Amino acid sequence: MSGDKREDIDLESDELMAEMCPQCGEFLQKCLIQQNYAVIICPSLQCAFPFNQNKALDNIVYVDESEVLEVARQRLTKS
Repeated sequence: MSGDKREDIDLESDELMAEMCPQCGEFLQKCLIQQNYAVIICPSLQCAFPFNQNKALDNIVYVDESEVLEVARQRLTKS
């Protein structure tokens, strides 16, 4: 997964907005699946991306602890 352009995408950044689902055009999101790993998914309930792909591993990215903590901090301040 090294060298994947998605590795450097910040969970809450405008850069993520540039990544759109290749199947439906919805904005892609990171979904944590383990402490430091996320899968890039389409949030649309009508779309199965990336789960309908042969190479789903291409959509698993490393997430730095600081990014996880920052998103958690932002969610807590919104509550």
